[in-house]
Amino acid sequence: MSKKTHLYNLIMVISFFALWVSIQIPESMEFILGYFLILTIGVGHGANDLKVYFNRKTFSIRKKITFLSIYSLTVLIGFGLFFIIPEFILTLFIIISGYHFGQEHFEKYEVKNTWYYKIFIGSYGIIIILTLLTIHLEESMLIINDLLNSELVGEVLLYPLIIVVATMLLSFLKFARLFSWKEILKECFYLLLIYTLFSASSLVWGFAIYFILWHSIPSIYSQISYLQGAVNKKSIKKYILDSLLYWIAALVFLAVLYYFLSDFTNLFLSTIIAFLGGITFPHVFVMNKLNNK
Repeated sequence: MSKKTHLYNLIMVISFFALWVSIQIPESMEFILGYFLILTIGVGHGANDLKVYFNRKTFSIRKKITFLSIYSLTVLIGFGLFFIIPEFILTLFIIISGYHFGQEHFEKYEVKNTWYYKIFIGSYGIIIILTLLTIHLEESMLIINDLLNSELVGEVLLYPLIIVVATMLLSFLKFARLFSWKEILKECFYLLLIYTLFSASSLVWGFAIYFILWHSIPSIYSQISYLQGAVNKKSIKKYILDSLLYWIAALVFLAVLYYFLSDFTNLFLSTIIAFLGGITFPHVFVMNKLNNK
C-alpha cells in the first residue's frame, strides 16, 4: 500500500470527524471555521508554485522575475475579469478548477494522460463542484446571481450536472479496465462520503472540507514529495516556512479588501470568489506541469 493511499485513508477518517463537527456546531461557526481553513491551508497550498515550477533547474534571475511577473499579472487579470465578464470567467473558473480537482485526486493511479482521461478527470471535478452547489441550490443561486448581476434559476446548475455525469461515465469506459473492482468501489465510497458531507454541512463548510481535506492536503503532499523527495517533519516544516511570504501577502490583500468592503457582505463574498479564481488560473498551470512529470 502506497503512502498516498494511506493519506487518503486518513482523509476519510478526518472526513467522518468533519461530518460529526457539522452536526455539533451552529452554521455561523461553520462559516467562520470554513473561511479560516480556506484562507490558511487552502490559499497556502499554492504558495510554493514558484519553487515547483523551477525545481531542480537552473534559471537566470531574469527568467525567474519574468515568470513571477507573468504569474502575478495572471492573478490580477483573472481577478479583474470576474467583474468585467463574470459569466465567462465564472464558467472558465468552474471548468479549470474541476479539471484541477480531478487531476489531483486521480494522480495516485498514474493513468496515461490521454484526451479521454482528461475529459474524465475534468468531469469528475466539475461534478464535485456542481453537486455542492446543487445541494445548496438556494444559497448558491443567491451568490451566483449576485456575482453575475443576473436572475438565473436552478436549472442552470442541474442540467450541466446531468450532462457532466454522463460524460464522466462514458469517458471512464475507455480505460475502466485499468482499475480493479476494489479501486472502483473505493472511489464510489469516497463520492458517497463527500455527498453526505455536502448534504449535512453548510455551503461554506462543505466546500472548505472538500477543498482542504480532499484537494489541498493531497496537493501539498505531492508538492513536498516533488520538492524534497520525501514527506517528513523536516520537509513539512520547510514547506511551511517557504510558503509564509506568499500566504501573508494573500491574507494582507484580503484584509485590506475586508476593511473597505466590510459593510457590503455580498460584494466581499464576490471578491473572495474572484480572488480564489485569480490565484487558481496560474496555480493550475504549475500543478499540471508537476502532475505530467
